[in-house]
Amino acid sequence: MRALVTGGFGFVGRHLSHHLVSCGDDVAVTYQAGEEKADDVSVNQGVALPKSVQTIALDICDRKAVFDVITLLKPDAVYHLAARTFVPDAEKQARDVFEVNLFGTLNILDALVENSPTSRILYVSSAEVYGEPKPGSLPITEDTPLRPISIYGVTKASADLAVHKYAKRENLHGVRIRPFPHLGPGQDERFAISNFAKQIAEIKLGKREPVIKVGNLEARRDYSDVSDIVRGYREALLNGKRGEAYTLCSGKSVEIGEVLQQLIKVSEVDVEIQVDPERLRPVDIPDSYGSYGRAQKDFGWKPRIDLEGTLHSILGYWLENLA
Repeated sequence: MRALVTGGFGFVGRHLSHHLVSCGDDVAVTYQAGEEKADDVSVNQGVALPKSVQTIALDICDRKAVFDVITLLKPDAVYHLAARTFVPDAEKQARDVFEVNLFGTLNILDALVENSPTSRILYVSSAEVYGEPKPGSLPITEDTPLRPISIYGVTKASADLAVHKYAKRENLHGVRIRPFPHLGPGQDERFAISNFAKQIAEIKLGKREPVIKVGNLEARRDYSDVSDIVRGYREALLNGKRGEAYTLCSGKSVEIGEVLQQLIKVSEVDVEIQVDPERLRPVDIPDSYGSYGRAQKDFGWKPRIDLEGTLHSILGYWLENLA
């Protein structure tokens, strides 16, 4: 199967590319011009792409360029990951985030309808589209109303609904995935758990004082391993129902502070924890977790990797790259 992954140089895009290649797919990935070379590995880049992957520079906001790529490749499958993803930054760059996350997605949808209508597209949305759960409404399911409270969530919800429209009105085989937070080697240090692991690795290697800077540790989140999530992407694209939305998650929440304590235990280091006001969000949802029941029913997906195993892999990644 010929697969195109937009945003393929990102954390999840790299893991997805490895999974697709392992399944025998012929994979091409797009990246924003100026991103790091795909065949290099550094702390900032994370996991290297497989050598067999074709790389294509593409700005998804450039409508003509998007049409040219889709016309040339005519992929069997498109995994649309390209997006502005860091929630705090999105609040300061709202117009840019809408341009990429919504209008960039519309460019891809239009290009498929006009030039490759038999292609299947999997749109990677986000659990951020659900916003703050109402009391007594957990776990979140695909039928939970979309009530985003961040610019990032608003743009992802808009594009999510656009994919549904194209599936119903233009008969495009589009499937939407709303993943809860996922973790793994190579994740950007701006994200809390990866940042904790990096700080702990630096302490263990004697590169910093034994003090960890943190934000809100009381919030509870539903974490999955990135390997489980990318496996779900392919299964959803192949076997999910046209136009349907699927929530991928672990099905339970854990306090961020507890995750930090697990990392500290795994690392076997003594540390002091300090709250950094700069790391606190203006609005932080106290608890959120989902149900993967629909994904399990429609294409047999459920998580396989436990949180402890994920934390071992993240800490190992930082120790190796910082040594």
